[in-house]
Amino acid sequence: MLTKSEQIKAFIIDLDDTLYDCSNTLVVRGRRRVAKTIAGLINCTEEKAYLLQQELEEKYGTKANIYEKLALLHGLPQTCAKELLEEFVRVEISNIALFPDVTDTLLKLKSQGYKLFLVTSGEDRIQTQKIEILGLHGGYFDEMMITDRELGHTKRSCFKQIMQKYNLKPEEIVCVGDKCDDELLTGKTLGMITVMFEYGRHYKAYLKETHKQVKPDYSIKHIHELLG
Repeated sequence: MLTKSEQIKAFIIDLDDTLYDCSNTLVVRGRRRVAKTIAGLINCTEEKAYLLQQELEEKYGTKANIYEKLALLHGLPQTCAKELLEEFVRVEISNIALFPDVTDTLLKLKSQGYKLFLVTSGEDRIQTQKIEILGLHGGYFDEMMITDRELGHTKRSCFKQIMQKYNLKPEEIVCVGDKCDDELLTGKTLGMITVMFEYGRHYKAYLKETHKQVKPDYSIKHIHELLG
């Protein structure tokens, strides 16, 4: 897949919707849970409340706080928006599993001498729980980093820290993820090779963009394609 594989020394890989299916497990579970509360607030069915969340995300994008939009739409106080978001984020973390080819691919990349880094965004406690349930503490990665935006962390600072700590140049790193406006944008601006993982709600939102701000260098549908 990569034409300059001889210069590649490391891979920075995202977690949600890259190593496991987040969109169709935790996101759906969170939306279903919040739908019960929304139904009571705006006097509708739970199914309508669930579909309303999807409609708002499709309209305003994956980076928007759809619960703020919902509060404005139905004349609810902004305190409701905050409570709904917290209810969504704190969904039960269970019954998630790595995509079938992940473990084998990570082991093969390690055996070929590449350094591997996991960099994921979200609340530290929640992302750590996901990592534990998925069994990623088994030595697959040289280092794992969680960027908690509430604490002012960014993927850019993590990427720079990795380069400095491990003496890596941007062109020696492959950045893999599903979000073109997050890890792939960061990797691109730093000069890394970017690979979009074609999966999940962020990828679907990217496909709908008429003027794409960032175009990844490569796209894959399965993690094992990194071994090409």
